[in-house]
Amino acid sequence: MGMYDNLKISTSKLPLSDSEKVSIGENADWQTKDFECILSTAEITDDGKLRFLTFKYDWDENAESALGKLTGKKGALITKDEHWIDIAHHGYVNFYTSINNIWYEFNAKFTDGHLVNIERVGCP
Repeated sequence: MGMYDNLKISTSKLPLSDSEKVSIGENADWQTKDFECILSTAEITDDGKLRFLTFKYDWDENAESALGKLTGKKGALITKDEHWIDIAHHGYVNFYTSINNIWYEFNAKFTDGHLVNIERVGCP
């Protein structure tokens, strides 16, 4: 299994039946391989913008990590300066997940970073 990026989107924006939306829930874990596949996080906002979460890493001498708890040593990488950057993507973004053994897959079409429409792929 290869690397991917995470995608956030409100379930209400997806072309699904009401019962499917309830089954999926509001915070499903969507994946995409249409970006850099480095486990980054992208989002399609409620107003249809595409954006990426960016941040910097820093070392905190006092932070505890899971490994540090085992070894008794302190210090860990932390994230700082988190913020979202709008992306002027032009084209399609394919995203997907499996919930309760049901495959859900969509193509979101963007023009200059703005969502045009979302279509379901391989609808059962």
